[in-house]
Amino acid sequence: MTAVARLVRWELWKLARRPASYVGFVLCLVFTVVSLIGFEWTQYKGKRIQGLQLDPEQYLNGPFFANFVLNIGFFALLPLVAATLAGSQLAGESKDGTLRALLLRPPSRTAIYLAKAVASLVWLELMVVFLCGLALLVGHVAYGGGSLLVYIWEFRSQGPWVVAADDWPKLMALACLGVGASLALVVACALCVSAVTDNPVIAHVGTLGGFFISSVLQRLPDQIMGESFKDALPTRHMNFWHELYRWYHPAGSTVDHDRWWTDVTWCAGLTFGLFALGWWLFRRRDITS
Repeated sequence: MTAVARLVRWELWKLARRPASYVGFVLCLVFTVVSLIGFEWTQYKGKRIQGLQLDPEQYLNGPFFANFVLNIGFFALLPLVAATLAGSQLAGESKDGTLRALLLRPPSRTAIYLAKAVASLVWLELMVVFLCGLALLVGHVAYGGGSLLVYIWEFRSQGPWVVAADDWPKLMALACLGVGASLALVVACALCVSAVTDNPVIAHVGTLGGFFISSVLQRLPDQIMGESFKDALPTRHMNFWHELYRWYHPAGSTVDHDRWWTDVTWCAGLTFGLFALGWWLFRRRDITS
């Protein structure tokens, strides 16, 4: 484990020195700014949530803006940075010719693969925290602070609810951890594909293609795609972290524990399965360049 820890530090150091590693942070910045422009453009005048007329001054604040950016970014931005980050770990070095030199050293392929997986997960979580923290800062400057009004589309039948100013920082911290844990599935898939190709673009496109195909199929009407089929799609279970919001419901915890454990089990099984498959393929791969 000491060797793996050293390799993880080395992989993180390589990521920190690689300019391409910061593209995700730049995209987070752009996404936050564009979201702010959109908020200012519409000014949320006359907006209704589930037929309820809400005064924008009551909910349009820094916490609300940060939560909005995090939830939209989970589907629109973060899968992209997760796939490109992990997809370049093995295929990128193989393309550059540095992977073969690395394998000539004492560390085993298992240790190298594990180190790259851990480094990818850590770097991804840093980007998630950066996105949320930046959105919170921008939102506070633009709209001030206060309580967090929570409105999750999945829970629209319950309507919105308010999380007190003392509680929402803990909720947002848990949400960031949940987002990172959920996107570990994307990292595992990209790293698995990266283990069998010299072209990182194949890992990027293959992973993102699978993610967005699953997302589209998941949202088709039940008359076209039945519930049993949708339950087999990975993206169906990736938003398990939304249940964390229910821990902070004013009426007390309303978490659907059956749904929570089902989704977590699905995501964990797929994630570890893809990591294991990628490890198996990487160990048997013939590195020639």
